[in-house]
Amino acid sequence: MNFRFYALLVSQTATNLAFALYTMVVVMHLYDETHSTALAATVPLISVMSRMISTIVLPALSDRFKLPSLLMASQIVQLLFLSFLFLLFSQSFSTLNTIFIFIILSVISFFNGWFSPIKSSLVRAIVSEDKRVKANSFLSTVDQTFLFAGWTLGGLLLSIIGKEKTLVIIFILLLISIGCLSLVKVKQASSIQAQERLFARLTSGWKYLFQNEGLRVIITMDLIEAWVGTIWIGAVTLTFVEEALHKGEAWWGYINGGYYLGTILGGLFVYRLSKVMEGRLTLFMLGGSFLFGVLTFTYGFISNPYIALFLVLLMGPSYQLRDLAQETMLQNSADEKTLTKILAARASLVQFIFIFSIIGIGALTDFIGVRLVYIFSGCLLIFSSLYGFVQLSIRKRRVFLEGERYSLK
Repeated sequence: MNFRFYALLVSQTATNLAFALYTMVVVMHLYDETHSTALAATVPLISVMSRMISTIVLPALSDRFKLPSLLMASQIVQLLFLSFLFLLFSQSFSTLNTIFIFIILSVISFFNGWFSPIKSSLVRAIVSEDKRVKANSFLSTVDQTFLFAGWTLGGLLLSIIGKEKTLVIIFILLLISIGCLSLVKVKQASSIQAQERLFARLTSGWKYLFQNEGLRVIITMDLIEAWVGTIWIGAVTLTFVEEALHKGEAWWGYINGGYYLGTILGGLFVYRLSKVMEGRLTLFMLGGSFLFGVLTFTYGFISNPYIALFLVLLMGPSYQLRDLAQETMLQNSADEKTLTKILAARASLVQFIFIFSIIGIGALTDFIGVRLVYIFSGCLLIFSSLYGFVQLSIRKRRVFLEGERYSLK
């Protein structure tokens, strides 16, 4: 790995930690001022919707601007609106004040949505093919470690130093991110064909996504997994802890913490396996996906909290195995410009499904019970992995995914 990679690593860690703390600050502020759980709960929903819109717009801009410059611009805009948020917190609370907070939340989330697809494209540009599995696992391990600390200690930090000083820390983290991004230099053309219309630029990623058979299989698996992904959001997890495990909020925290710890260990596991995974990305992606489904299915039957915690701990490595293998496969599928469009289209679809899943899974939990929700979700995840196995391994539709030599033109 080179200096540019480590600069990108610090930038990603600072950005994601800042966004986690920022989300906690906004949620806590709204709850403290209104005592409305429903109002505070709209924060993640607005955030996801804004990020979905941002990934729809991104392909139109990625052709015109260099990716590091585009990412730096998004960070600068977030800094600017974070300053506005600081001013709003110092004003007396009112309905107008609340509206402005949600507008700022939407803008910051919109520009934050660019980070992940552009980051992945930059990894492809600055890391050689034979080191991408190791690079992705290292990025994920460090990121998950800091997110674990952020979500675990964020509430404690807010209670000790308050919202305003926490915003200052967020501001500093974004400055660090911008400084590191300035060190990520990528040779890349910034021109665009004059005859290419706006609609063509917006939809080009979708065309690549659905024209390539291997990518089409991966996005189908992603959509299935995105639908059941909301079983791990706060409300459903808490319901399972209380109704199935017969424990309180402390065990809710243990379960969440156990999953984060599992993802950290999973990242380290993949890092050690990186050489073995080269040329076998499909096998490891499908294996991780299948294991994650089996563990989720088993989790639905468990009543012993210690066994449940152990299963959740195992889910982290299985999910990382699947996720990091898939990320490397996507990076191998196209050049940086095209990859940004593919990842933006994929993110839009996944977030769109996720929004409906938030509502659908909650209603399904009330209707059939939380145990059956986890069992049903496990079945869907197993089906997803089997579908991928048939399409990618038996029908050999993994062209463009195992190595860069097959890059799209």
